Amino acid sequence: MFLLAGLSSICNASVTCTRCTAGDVEAELAHDGGAVWLALADPTRRRILDLLHDRPRITGDIASHFKISRISIMRHLQVLAASGLVTSRKRGRERWHYINAVPLQQMYERWVDMQTASWASGLLRFGRKVEGPARRMNLDRPAVDVALDVAIAAPRNLVFAALTEDPGGWWGHPYLRPDATGLTLEPRLGGLVVERWDGGGAVVATVTGWTDGSFLQLTGPFHLGLALGVATFRLSDSDDGTTVQFSFRAIGAIEPELVERFAEGWTELIGRRLKTLVETGKRLGVAPDPAG
Repeated sequence: MFLLAGLSSICNASVTCTRCTAGDVEAELAHDGGAVWLALADPTRRRILDLLHDRPRITGDIASHFKISRISIMRHLQVLAASGLVTSRKRGRERWHYINAVPLQQMYERWVDMQTASWASGLLRFGRKVEGPARRMNLDRPAVDVALDVAIAAPRNLVFAALTEDPGGWWGHPYLRPDATGLTLEPRLGGLVVERWDGGGAVVATVTGWTDGSFLQLTGPFHLGLALGVATFRLSDSDDGTTVQFSFRAIGAIEPELVERFAEGWTELIGRRLKTLVETGKRLGVAPDPAG
């Protein structure tokens, strides 16, 4: 397991490291979230996550912020990837690294009371708005750029069916209009994703990519205002079921608050609600009853 070897080989000299055996570390990793805690224990890796929280980056960009070697940065990235905190997507000749918020959300849900969390999140957003500098739209990169890897303990065909045949079972408020009562997806290339309310509805996206059982791409406004978003779902078999590789990129004039909301929203929708629907049958979306 690379995580064990990586932790011992790239330990920062400025950090006091407890000398323990591989067996001790493996026992600690066996507990829920152990790999995440160990990955977060190093200040260099925490700084890498800070950089990726700001925006996706290539390895060279990340390495330029540190005085250690590029090889050391690559090893830190491997440790973060092994813990699930970082995922990557190859675009052309470059590999882009993203923070994968799903493991952090799972830890958050385990220890934080959800009612208290809503107040805390609101205060933090207010603080960042007051203290942070104003952001300008950067036309050189997407306004929203999110990537997630989600493990779901179910066969791929069931995950794809929930994704495409029952979107109302996992997609819902507050990521739809407040008066929305349903959501449908036409399972075909060119099909529409339609949000419905009493007396009307609107197209959220169009199916622009489709491979039975393994690939879905949606392109549309996604409530982004004067912007266009592309959501991509790639499903693959894993030892424990299915891995969903999700990406969302949007270009256009988008308010900073909306950028943050979308990054958090997709983590909630894919990392929690879709996963919960497939694994337990519990419906957390806009439609209380199964499709059909």
